Amino acid sequence: MAEKKAGLLEEIETRMEEKKTTPPTIVLVTSPQHTGKSTLIARYVELCRRHQIAVAGILAEGLWENNRRSGFNLVDLSSGIRVPLAFRRAEKSRAKIAFEFYAQGMHAGKRALDTDRCATAALIVVDEVGKLEVMGQGWATCLPALIELPAKTHIWAVRSTLVEPVAERWGFTPRAVVDARAPDALNDLIDACGLFRG
Repeated sequence: MAEKKAGLLEEIETRMEEKKTTPPTIVLVTSPQHTGKSTLIARYVELCRRHQIAVAGILAEGLWENNRRSGFNLVDLSSGIRVPLAFRRAEKSRAKIAFEFYAQGMHAGKRALDTDRCATAALIVVDEVGKLEVMGQGWATCLPALIELPAKTHIWAVRSTLVEPVAERWGFTPRAVVDARAPDALNDLIDACGLFRG
């Protein structure tokens, strides 16, 4: 009996050590601008919660006015707290980026993406990794440390045109690239992440 317990303890310790060195799984959810990436991810996050899977990270909740994207709220997926993230700039003041970001929203996002907040989650969401991040701004400074967390599943929302630059900048090959517009996108995401069976 004692030998059996010792063997079981050894197996548990081995699995725990393997988990510490297991690289993360990164799944990209992609499509052109404003075509359902965040909506798909929100649906998946809800399913994870139903399966009692811990989720951390951020979701950009789109705001609309007169059938036009007017801004975003940031949702901290650990706490559920929503804060204003960005608002659409006036046409005259638009440069390369259509939205201006609130300092409060950026601070809340960086706090939500802190490794201490994400360490106990099985799923880490970053919505979105876009042009700003590729240029070293936005959430860019948070991403290297998140990738270093072992045995995590990541979902990053990335525009179709930025899939290669994002993967190249952070040096990974995504496990899957899920098109948010695909008719079976939710099942594709469930399969790609592998956290539960649909």
